[in-house]
Amino acid sequence: MGYVDVAGAGFVLPDGRELFADVSFRVGEGAKVALVGPNGAGKTTLLRMVAGDIPAQSGSVARSGGLGVMRQFIGMIGDDRTLEDMALSLVAPPLREAGARLAKATEALDETEKSQIAYANALAHWGEVGGYDAEVLFDTVTVSILGKPWDEARSRVVRTLSGGEQKRFALDLLLRGGDEVLLLDEPDNFLDVPAKRWLEQRIKESNKSILFISHDRELLAQTADRVVAVEGGGAWTHPGGFTSWHEARSNRHERMEELRRRWDEEHEKLRELVFTLKNKAMFNDGLASRYQACLLYVGPDEPARRPHRQARGDLRGPGAGEPDLPVRLGDLVRRPGRDPGRERHRQVALPAPARGRRQ
Repeated sequence: MGYVDVAGAGFVLPDGRELFADVSFRVGEGAKVALVGPNGAGKTTLLRMVAGDIPAQSGSVARSGGLGVMRQFIGMIGDDRTLEDMALSLVAPPLREAGARLAKATEALDETEKSQIAYANALAHWGEVGGYDAEVLFDTVTVSILGKPWDEARSRVVRTLSGGEQKRFALDLLLRGGDEVLLLDEPDNFLDVPAKRWLEQRIKESNKSILFISHDRELLAQTADRVVAVEGGGAWTHPGGFTSWHEARSNRHERMEELRRRWDEEHEKLRELVFTLKNKAMFNDGLASRYQACLLYVGPDEPARRPHRQARGDLRGPGAGEPDLPVRLGDLVRRPGRDPGRERHRQVALPAPARGRRQ
C-alpha cells in the first residue's frame, strides 16, 4: 500500500506573493482525503507538488507506492490525441516510455533489417515492462466504458468522445490499475448524476490511497474520511468526514476569533506600558532599559493614545488640557528647569497641534 506525507510545504508565486506556507498533512494507507477550499487558494498547485510536477519550495513531500494522476484538463481534450495516447499518459513512466518507443518503431517499420530489429527490440522491451498486462487492462476499460475492444478503440481520436466518456475512461483505468496512490483533480467534472454515483461507489470500494479535489458536496460527503482545508495561506486537517467539516470549521473560526481578541487585549496593555515607561524614563534613568526592552514588542513609531491630562510634565500652549488629543511619542523636547542655580533639564511631552486652531 502507498501513502503521501506533506510536511511544512510552501509555495511563492512568481510575482512574490505567498500562495500558502507550512502546509502539513498525511494520506495514510487506504485513506480517502479531500482537498477543499476557495478557488485560487492553491489546491491544484499543492496537488501538482505532491505529483512531482513542481518542486516544494519549502518543506518536504514524501510518497510510497506507485502514483497515478488524473489531471484537471481530462474531459476537455480537443486535439488529435488518440485513446492510446491518453491511456499511456495515465500509466507509470517506464511503461509510457516503452509505449512511445514501440509506437515510433512501428511507424518506422519497413522491409529493411535495421527497422525490423528496432521493432523487435521495442516489442521485447514493451513486454518486459508489463505492456501486455497493460493492454489487457486497456481492453477491460474500453469494453466497460465504450462497449468496444481495445483493438477497435485504440486509434479513436479522444475529442470524438464526450467529456463524461473521457473522464470515466481515465477514472476506470486508474481505479483498476496497479498504482497504490491516486491523485484526482476534480474527478466529478463532466459527469452526469448516474456517473457520479458510479464514481462514489468505485472510490468507496477501492483500497487505494486517494487524494482528490472536488467541489461536489455529495461526492465529498460519500467518499472522504478526512478533509484538508486549504485557506488563509495555509491548511488545516479535519479528522472526520465532510458531513462534520462545516461545524468543525465554524468552531475553529470561533477559537481563532477568541485568540485574536485576547491578543489585541494583551497588545493594548503592552502599548499602555510602553507609554507609561516612556514618560517615567524622562525622569528616571533606571527605567530606560525597561522601556527599550518593551520597544522590541511595540515599535517606537506606534502612537500611544492617551489623554493629555495623564501625561506627566508641563502642558502649555494651544490645545493643552483637551482630553481627546493624542500625545505622539516622538514629540519630546528639553526645556530649562525652574531652578536657575542648577543646569538641570527635564523632558516634557508636547501635545499634538489642534487642527483649525491658531498657533
